[in-house]
Amino acid sequence: MSQENRLMPLTSESLDRPLRDLAAPTVVAPAAAVSANEPAHLREYLAVVLKRKWLILSLIVVVTSLVSIQMYRTPSVYEAATQIQIEQKPRNVLTTNRGGESVLIRGNDPNYWNTQLQKLKTQRLARQVIMRLDLQNNPNFLEPAHRGTGIIAGLRKAFSGGKAAEKVEAQQDASTSVPVVDDIELNPDQLTPEQAKKLEPYEDALRENLSVDPIDRTNLVNIHFVHTEPKIAADVANTLATIFRENDIRAETSGSQKAEDVLANQIIELQSRIQANEQKRINYKQINNIPLTDKQGADFVALRLSTYSSQLQAAEAERKDAEASYLAALNTREKAGVWSIPAVVSNDSIQKLRGRISELEEKKAALRVNYTEEWPEVIKLNEQIKELKIQLDRAPEEVFNGMKTRFEAAKKKEADLRGAYFAEKGQANRQGIAATGLTDLDQAITTDRQNLNLYQQRLNEIRVTKGDSSTGNVSMVEEARVPGEPIGPPRMRNILVALMLSLGVGIGLAFLLDYLDDTLKSVEDVDRHIHLPTLAIIPAPRETRRLLGRNAPEPEHGATTALALVSDVRSPVAEAYRHLRTSLLLSSAGQPPKTVLVTSSQPSEGKTTTAVNIATMLAQTGADVLVLDCDLRRPRVHAHFGLPNAKGVTNYLSGESNISELVQTYDKLPNLKVISSGPVPPNAAELLGSDEMRKLLYVLAENFTHIIIDSPPAISFTDASILSTMVDGVMLVVHGGRSSRAVVRRAKQQLQDVGAHLFGIVLNNVKLEGTDYYYYSGYYSGYYSTDEDAVPEGAEAAGANGNGGAR
Repeated sequence: MSQENRLMPLTSESLDRPLRDLAAPTVVAPAAAVSANEPAHLREYLAVVLKRKWLILSLIVVVTSLVSIQMYRTPSVYEAATQIQIEQKPRNVLTTNRGGESVLIRGNDPNYWNTQLQKLKTQRLARQVIMRLDLQNNPNFLEPAHRGTGIIAGLRKAFSGGKAAEKVEAQQDASTSVPVVDDIELNPDQLTPEQAKKLEPYEDALRENLSVDPIDRTNLVNIHFVHTEPKIAADVANTLATIFRENDIRAETSGSQKAEDVLANQIIELQSRIQANEQKRINYKQINNIPLTDKQGADFVALRLSTYSSQLQAAEAERKDAEASYLAALNTREKAGVWSIPAVVSNDSIQKLRGRISELEEKKAALRVNYTEEWPEVIKLNEQIKELKIQLDRAPEEVFNGMKTRFEAAKKKEADLRGAYFAEKGQANRQGIAATGLTDLDQAITTDRQNLNLYQQRLNEIRVTKGDSSTGNVSMVEEARVPGEPIGPPRMRNILVALMLSLGVGIGLAFLLDYLDDTLKSVEDVDRHIHLPTLAIIPAPRETRRLLGRNAPEPEHGATTALALVSDVRSPVAEAYRHLRTSLLLSSAGQPPKTVLVTSSQPSEGKTTTAVNIATMLAQTGADVLVLDCDLRRPRVHAHFGLPNAKGVTNYLSGESNISELVQTYDKLPNLKVISSGPVPPNAAELLGSDEMRKLLYVLAENFTHIIIDSPPAISFTDASILSTMVDGVMLVVHGGRSSRAVVRRAKQQLQDVGAHLFGIVLNNVKLEGTDYYYYSGYYSGYYSTDEDAVPEGAEAAGANGNGGAR
């Protein structure tokens, strides 16, 4: 059966057709009509989501519930803000009398502003705030941050006794507690290592909840502190600003005297160094005989050195030019001969010799028209030509030697100028060293004088403004109030974010699971991965009642599972098997197949159920049908028909019984015969591969219109491969949504390797709510829920008389 077989039911196109249209002969369309690579539609994506809707809903409910519980267990957070002003006083800018220049000491230091902002976040300042407010003895300060307020923290507190354990710990650490100190005694450096170690978690908590935000284009800074207790938040913000201002005043006051002492010592040191350098400069000039105004001699030396440098550069360029020409000529001479040298070819003497030779050659040619070689004029011309050629042969060597001589002369000239240049350079260097030493000494004296003036100005500035440091550079602009409304946590926003994230993750997980699913679930999967036609799609039995509605009749008491699937002619399963019957009857050119082998790739895929139901459907057409149970390892056909299995195929293959003794009749369909497997033999493969088995099939084919053969799975045993060589074709049953593509491909390859004719795939137990059959279920539930009176007359007959009619 070719890939263009249009008897592949329940595709995306055929699902939208009325089922009665499937009974009509199917017209073979071009292969391009159905493409395995057809792009997915929106409804297919929707079907993937609906297929795993409970997973998505469960994930949404769990995640959103956990986040909601955590959000409402988390205490409210309050924020207090204090505003301070940090400015630099004008006294920090010193103005000189030289052209109105300003010497900036600290007032406009670009690092000053950032330094002050960072000092607001220091560990030392945090420790001072904690000690001022006695936060290390306040149980409400670290409770939310240190111990947590989540579900796990709540359970931990419930089982550990909560506050009782904290009181015990506080009593044990009473000896190392940090005392409360006033402003005069406030000095974090006086703490013992044990006390400082105890304060570390409090310092970390304070710095973590503290934020410092400068206001652009102003000297104002907002200090924010966040805490679950509004009063603690306000107290910490105000106390931090107050202590920072006190520290700034203390630093200004204590630093002025220290700066004055340092500057005075530096001024004395600079004055001593300037006097020593002045005396050293005088001695240096005397030792090196350097006159005070000897600039003309220095310029003369530089001029001579510049002249020698220019001449050396010109000689070096001339030497490089001559060397390049000579080496190029030498290389050309060695490779192509002396006549290939461009200088030889363009030489005027050589060109004149060649012109003279050409003239004589022309005269000789003119004489040779009337005279022979012995003619005196011709002989004379030959001698002249010979002499000129001798000169021409010597000319290239002379040109080449001239190039060499020019190169050697240029080389010698360069060497002479280089020696003279370096001699002059040595003399200039000696004079330059002496002048450089004097210049460095002059520069050192000038620098020291400038620094001396600067330090004296700074010292005067400090002395004038020393008494004005009590106000400091920091001032309180606005104190923090106790916040009345919390700023967080954003409960509803976090819950909505959790809802959206869990929805996105759930949908992504659904598509990931669908992508990782390696099973065959649809006609497109079979066509894309197995490359076999799909004969029919059998819906899962548990879907039948859902499709037909709650009022669908229950199967008769005592009916077997397989035959119960088609007991209701209106059921989707019965309709699917009628479609399979049509596909099977049209699967062979010329005439319907007589012997059909039903197998699967692995156990429990529904091959026996498929064999029993397709035989029943074929028998409903009035044809003589035989069900032959060749599953000699795990026979199940007799159980579906409620028949005994005392004798069967194994008895005939062993030579114990005749065929007529083995054939059993199904009461509800007299034209449906059954031959069970018989006793389970120890050598099933040998019996099925014997000549008696071929003879059995030959005899049965003479007496029955169709023979449906049930066999073991093709992957597990070789029985199916052996039987496939004796029948007209093979139907491979695949469990939809469970059978792996690799296993089905292996079964297909195993059957094709022995030359079996594969009719196609029967996709069994397909869930109709899947991607490709989402609207299939809606069709059945709507179509069969109509009144019995609305069914056209003869519809039931069309479904019963056969020929593959499908509603």
